[in-house]
Amino acid sequence: MMNEWMRDLIEFAIEKEQEAVDFYTKLAKRVKDSAIAAELHRLADMERMHKAKLQKIDPTDPFWQRKHITDLKIADYVVESAPSEGMSFQDVLSISMKRELAAQRLYVDLARAVDDPELQTMMLVLAEEESAHKHYFETLWDEHVLMDN
Repeated sequence: MMNEWMRDLIEFAIEKEQEAVDFYTKLAKRVKDSAIAAELHRLADMERMHKAKLQKIDPTDPFWQRKHITDLKIADYVVESAPSEGMSFQDVLSISMKRELAAQRLYVDLARAVDDPELQTMMLVLAEEESAHKHYFETLWDEHVLMDN
């Protein structure tokens, strides 16, 4: 059975995923470029799926077994753009990478802050999920931004 700490952390993670949904949805309404707005709606949908996954957590599920995600470290060196109506695809990727990096670091810090091994594993798996999201955006950056420059 899931203890209260686990439940609280999962609820916190669900709130963060909802914040991401809200952020991308609001940003999509602000941008003028319809292709960028469509990508932002797609990102919001991805975050909705993450939230749904968190809402169905069963710590015994094989999903919670840790995996290794390659860190391209692009987000470490990209300056985050400010959300605006005239955002470019590069700006969207910059913001997205930085948000996923922050989420990944949050879960790693939470894992360090708890003593329960099961809870630590759960937080590290969540960190890896965020790392996978960041990797996705970094790959898009590598394919579309670096290749264009």
